[in-house]
Amino acid sequence: MRISMQILSDRLRQNYPDCCMGEMSDEMNLKRPLFYQSGTDFRKNKVYVARVCDVTEHGLVHHGDNLVLVVGMELWSKDHSIQGVCFFPKRVNPEELFNTVQRIFDTYDAWDERMQNLALSERTLKNLLDGSHRIFHNPIMVSTTDGFVIDYSSLMDTMPEFQEILQHNQVTVCGEGEKDCFTEVCHYQDPVTQKNNLFLDIYDKNRNAYRVILVEATRKLKIYDEYLLTHLAKYIQQMLEKYTVLQADISYTLDRLLSNILADESMDPVSLAPRFETFHWKANHSYFCMNIHVSMLDRQNLTVVRFICNRIEGLIKGSCAFLLDENIVVFVNLQYNGRSLNEAVQAVEGFLQDSYLKAGISYEFTGFLSLKQYYLQSRIALEEGMKRYPLRWVVRFEDIALDYLLGKCTEQLKPVLVCSPAVLTLKDYDQEHKTEYYDTLRTYLTCQMNAVKAAKKLFIHRSTFLYRMAHIKELVNMDLENPNQLLYLLLTCKLLDQQEKTGESGEESNNDHA
Repeated sequence: MRISMQILSDRLRQNYPDCCMGEMSDEMNLKRPLFYQSGTDFRKNKVYVARVCDVTEHGLVHHGDNLVLVVGMELWSKDHSIQGVCFFPKRVNPEELFNTVQRIFDTYDAWDERMQNLALSERTLKNLLDGSHRIFHNPIMVSTTDGFVIDYSSLMDTMPEFQEILQHNQVTVCGEGEKDCFTEVCHYQDPVTQKNNLFLDIYDKNRNAYRVILVEATRKLKIYDEYLLTHLAKYIQQMLEKYTVLQADISYTLDRLLSNILADESMDPVSLAPRFETFHWKANHSYFCMNIHVSMLDRQNLTVVRFICNRIEGLIKGSCAFLLDENIVVFVNLQYNGRSLNEAVQAVEGFLQDSYLKAGISYEFTGFLSLKQYYLQSRIALEEGMKRYPLRWVVRFEDIALDYLLGKCTEQLKPVLVCSPAVLTLKDYDQEHKTEYYDTLRTYLTCQMNAVKAAKKLFIHRSTFLYRMAHIKELVNMDLENPNQLLYLLLTCKLLDQQEKTGESGEESNNDHA
C-alpha cells in the first residue's frame, strides 16, 4: 500500500532521532524506495535514498512529489529545510537506511493484506480491530451512530477508563455525519473518558450507519491517523456488509431450523428430530425459551441484532439466538449448558440490563413437540411483563401467569359479569356502610383460611375477625367448605384487585348483580 511522507518520516525518527526534516506532505501517495543515481530524473511518488554527493540543491528543490532521504548532512546547514527532503548524518549507512524504509513499507503492506484477508474470512470484527494495533497503538471501537457499541479492540478490556462504556455497550454520541459512502474524519473529546477521539461514519448497502472510533489512549494521535483510519474503515465496511447478507446455503443452520418451525404452521418439529440431532439437540433434553424486545431502530440494523445474538450465545452456552418478527428469540439447551434455568438466566441478566433490553422467560420443557407453545409463552411473558412490571428487565411466565389467566377470563365478558355476585355484594356493602368485609374475606382466602394468620395480618383481634366472618355469612350465601367455591372467590378477589390497578371502573356493579 502507499503511505505518506508524514508516516515515513515519523517512523524514521524513531531509528534516526538526529535527522533533519523539512515539511512533509500528508498525502498517501508514496511507493517503495529507490537508490538515486546522479544525473537521473526523479520518478513520481517515490522514496529516494541518495548520497549527498549525488544531488544538488536545485535538484532537491524540484524533486516533485517524492520523498528524498539524503545521507551526509554535515555538508549542509542544519537550518536548511526543503519540503519533502530529509537529511541524515554522514555516519548513516545508505544501504541500512534503504532497508529500514523497506521494512516500514513491509509493515503497512502486511497490515493491508491482513485486513483484506480478515474482511473476506469468517473471522470477527474484533479480529480486524485487534489486527490493527501495530499501526495505531490505540484502541478502536465500532458503534452505530446512536452510540450502541458493536465491537471493540481487546486492548480496552484492560483499561479501567473504558469499563463503563463496555459495561453498558454505549459510547457518547458526538457529531453528525452526512449519508455518503465515507464522511470526513472528525475530532471530539469524549466527556466520559476525557479522551481525544477520531471518528468516521460509514454506511452499508442497506444505508445502515456505523461509526468507527479511534481513541487516544496509549499514544498521541497523529495527523496521518486520519488517513489510516479511513483506509481501515473500508475493510470494516466490507465485514459489516457481510453480516447483512443472508446465507444461501441449502443446509439448515440451527437458528434457521428453529425460526422456520416457529414461522411455518405446517412444519412438524418431531419429524425434524434428526436435523436437531446434527446439532446434538436431543428429544430427551430440557430446554427453555427467551423472548427479548428489540427497538425498531435496532431491528433495522442487522449488525446490532447480530451483536446481541452473539453476546447472548457467548454468555449462555448451548443457546441459539435469532431475530424473529419484532424480538430476538433464544432457545437454550439446558443439558448442553450444564446449568439450571435460573443459573442460565442469571448469566445473561446483567447484559440485558446494561443494554436496556427486556426479556420474557418460558417454563422449562422437554423435547421439540411444544417448541412453538413455549415460544408463545415467553413472548406473552415479555409483553405482559412490559405492561405490568415496566421496571423489571426479566419477567418469567410464572410471574404473570395468573394475570394472563384472569385477562383471558374477561376477554368476552366484563369483569363484573365474571366475578362472584357474593363478593361484589360485599364491596357494595362496604362502600355504603364504611365496613371492611371485602378486605376481611380476601385476607382470609389469601391466608389459606387460617383465622389466626388473617387476624394478625389485618391487625385485629381474633374475636373481631370471627365476628366479621359471621356477619359476612349473614350478608351473603357462600360455602367456605367447597374447594371450587373457595377458588372462585379467590380468583374474584384477584380480578377485582387487578381491575383497581388498571383503573377500570366498577360503577356498573350495583345494577349488574342486583
